[in-house]
Amino acid sequence: MKRLNVFGHYLGAEHKGTPNIDFHQKELAAYLARARGQGESSVKVTLPERPKGETARVMFKEYDFPKEPSNGPPLPSNDGSDWMLGTPSDLNGMVGVHDVQADLDGNLWIAYSLPSRDTTVAKIDAKTGTVKKFGVPDIEGFAAGSHGIVRDENGNLWFNTRSTVERSHGSLAKIDPKTEKISVYTPPKPMSGTAGTLDVDLKGNVWVTSPDGALRFDIAKETFTEFKSVSYKTPHGIGTVYGLAVDRTGNAWWAIMSQDLMDYSDISTGKTGELKMPPEQAVIDNLTPEQRKFYETFVAPDFNAPFAWAQGSRRLGADKDGDHVWVGNSFGGTLGRIDIRTKEIKLVPLPNAEAHQPYQVQVDSKHNVWTNLWSTDKVARYDPSNGQWTLFDLPNRGTEARYIAIAERDGKLEVILPYYRTRKVAVMTFRSEAELTALKAQAERQ
Repeated sequence: MKRLNVFGHYLGAEHKGTPNIDFHQKELAAYLARARGQGESSVKVTLPERPKGETARVMFKEYDFPKEPSNGPPLPSNDGSDWMLGTPSDLNGMVGVHDVQADLDGNLWIAYSLPSRDTTVAKIDAKTGTVKKFGVPDIEGFAAGSHGIVRDENGNLWFNTRSTVERSHGSLAKIDPKTEKISVYTPPKPMSGTAGTLDVDLKGNVWVTSPDGALRFDIAKETFTEFKSVSYKTPHGIGTVYGLAVDRTGNAWWAIMSQDLMDYSDISTGKTGELKMPPEQAVIDNLTPEQRKFYETFVAPDFNAPFAWAQGSRRLGADKDGDHVWVGNSFGGTLGRIDIRTKEIKLVPLPNAEAHQPYQVQVDSKHNVWTNLWSTDKVARYDPSNGQWTLFDLPNRGTEARYIAIAERDGKLEVILPYYRTRKVAVMTFRSEAELTALKAQAERQ
């Protein structure tokens, strides 16, 4: 375990080992023996309640995204839809569908995150399910990779590109869904290149993460402005940026996941500020003296090997009609609510927080906060007005959704989710009261 990286690849017997796993090796081995050893397991499985009420009335429409031609049949033998087959793995070319966004006609656009000969982004026709791929040329017959995608107020789709040649200096790209023309914009050096998360503000700018901060792209002028993170090279490791969102004032917020830091821009001064996400205090309070000493000099090898008390801030969503930015804290099982005026952070725990890991956050026009619980095949909605959580089950197992998008058109809400591990895109919709009344009347007639 300690010689595997975040992608599950074995790094060899000579690899030193992930330091915090190495340090807690005896405790982890004892836990695994209790949970998965030869004797009776300490894990008690409790079957969840069946969906009822609103959670039983949602509808899902799923779209398959075909595998790369070099990875065998176009569709997998286990796509998670047949629960009796168990949870599918990400082997045999399954993963790659990362972020998704709907255009103004309801068609779905995905960012593709793995090496491909023809796909940087792709369009799924929402009516027919037909897939059309678009590649930004890279080298040796491959297309440049992508990760994040967002739509601006004019309907254009913006995404990042990363080349195999110079992966550390990515670009920003735009595709017009009407003409399907792609334009690529590369930040000039010595400015940092783009990374993988994007958002748009209300002032004609696209924001995108960089490894050490955020970039603001003026669409009209086609120019970049750079904001550096306050903390990048720290005594506890490199502060690589993870997620980003832009608040209603036009300022961006970005997460430095391994250090539990939240940075933000001040576009009036060109400077950057920084906040600390509150830790899991109960974990700190229970540390032994030996553990405290270890973590004083602990250096995280990457953002997925954090401190024991870390919240693990991944991806953010801003209320474009309110004064809060919301953060998906995937290790702490909480949402972080940041007041953009006072800079105060409040943690909102999820039900059964130890089992639920929020990833991406989006906020709808009614201020409801939506997040995908990436390892549990669920979607959660939080109503800040009454503190009420609602959890919706996805119809597939092993979805590992990395993103969530919200589309509101003609008074209807769509929740759009890419299934990263099972290579699909799902659209969740809600029946209106009129539709429910019509269904009840139909049932009574039969």
